[in-house]
Amino acid sequence: MELNKAKDKKKVKPVVVIVDDEKPILTELKILLGRSYRVHIFENPEDVEPFVDNNPVDMVVSDELMPEMRGSELLSRLHKKHPDVCKIVLSGQAEKNDIVRAINEGHIFSFLFKPVNQRQLINVIEKGLENRQMKLTLQKQNKELQNYSENLEKMVQERTTQLVKAHERVKQLDGNKMSFLVYLANEINSPLDRIQKLAETLLTYFGVSGSNLKPEMENVSLHDVVTRLLEKKDADIKGRNISIHNHVPQDISAQSDREYIERVLNIVIDNALYFTGEDGTIDLLVDQKEGKTRMTVKDTGCGIDPADLENIFTAFVLEPEKRRPNGFGLNLPLARIMSKALDGKIWAESAGKGMGATFYFEF
Repeated sequence: MELNKAKDKKKVKPVVVIVDDEKPILTELKILLGRSYRVHIFENPEDVEPFVDNNPVDMVVSDELMPEMRGSELLSRLHKKHPDVCKIVLSGQAEKNDIVRAINEGHIFSFLFKPVNQRQLINVIEKGLENRQMKLTLQKQNKELQNYSENLEKMVQERTTQLVKAHERVKQLDGNKMSFLVYLANEINSPLDRIQKLAETLLTYFGVSGSNLKPEMENVSLHDVVTRLLEKKDADIKGRNISIHNHVPQDISAQSDREYIERVLNIVIDNALYFTGEDGTIDLLVDQKEGKTRMTVKDTGCGIDPADLENIFTAFVLEPEKRRPNGFGLNLPLARIMSKALDGKIWAESAGKGMGATFYFEF
């Protein structure tokens, strides 16, 4: 019981503003309502609007006929800025037009005639405040419902996207099942060390292709990424006398995942280095347009049969003689998976064997 009393004492009393040009009435109403509410009284209606603008107010009780301003006019002004404030009009000389004006213009909760019965006034005030609280609760619930609806729609879209991607992965793996079995059959008689390396490569490939990749976006300097990759390959480049031209400007950057970009470019550059012969040339370029970044790796190597331009990015379908002798043909498929994780794409163009190849990585 004591705990409940303490809680009741902490409850904030509703704020009620009373406006009347008759001071005795103001005094009487303040005494009557002071125990249950925080009451503020005003003789001049012109002082009310600034007060309501700068203070929390739950209800305004106003006389209709006052020298400075009609109560309905005051309440109409307040309604435009504070529609949630409950409004009651008191009048001793009101005619039908006064009542209609007060209701239409002031958006009042109730119209009472003077002299008002005290019990009746208290009941109307209690009901008015309850009505106001119900409206505020409904507004809050509607807003919460709207936010929930928007979030629910977003969650459904995200979940649908995840399911579509999962379905595509399953469909792709299922479609490659027979190709995978043929792939393994071609490798089954390989030396033990190659089998071990194949197992490690397959674990990496299936680990990436079967996971829900979530890139970590940041501002990435593309020139720094390319420069660092070329520094790591410097010995191989010089040993084979290949000319690599880095045309990526120092001031160009993109909002993306640095690790994903490095891994994709590393695969593409390695591919260009392997299939470009002595004294060959590799050019690295970048272009940005309409919010997309396209990185290009162009080589003067052995080229690609047009029939294989898609196969090189598809796991388990490229014939062994078209792959690197010691490779497994899974690097470019991995590059495609990571490019898709960036909402991008990767593809190649070539005029044919001996005509070089150009790889495009767009994100």
